[in-house]
Amino acid sequence: MAKSEFNGFRQFDAWIESAIRALSPAGRKTLLRDIAREVRRRNQQRITKQQDPDGNKWQPRKPDREGNIRGAKKMMLGFRKARRMRIESTPSHAAVGFKGKTAQIASVHHYGGVDYVEKGGPKVKYPERPLLGISTEDLHVIRQKVIDAIVSGK
Repeated sequence: MAKSEFNGFRQFDAWIESAIRALSPAGRKTLLRDIAREVRRRNQQRITKQQDPDGNKWQPRKPDREGNIRGAKKMMLGFRKARRMRIESTPSHAAVGFKGKTAQIASVHHYGGVDYVEKGGPKVKYPERPLLGISTEDLHVIRQKVIDAIVSGK
């Protein structure tokens, strides 16, 4: 992206930010909730595809001692469920994330940490497999949602 394009986006985003502030609190909350739902939906699709927000494939499971891959199914599909991937929105912010034990497990996989495979089992170093994030394409979709909300005057 050229530097002038970046500055154009910066000026455009500043204009959008002031237009969002002009919306009513209820309108902002609705807009932010809609954006959070879209971000959650897009992250759910990436988890299904086993990709990080940049579109890179996750590192596959390691084979066991015999060379077999334990449970050669897709990984972490449970995290894509709406009951686990929570949305929080107020007139001032929106968030998509995990809570409780799910958040702890997701954090280990997202950042590549060390955790027990099962209770009382061995500790394993998990590779980094980002579950949540916002891609460049997501930013364009979010901008369009904001523009649509401003135009419709909600």
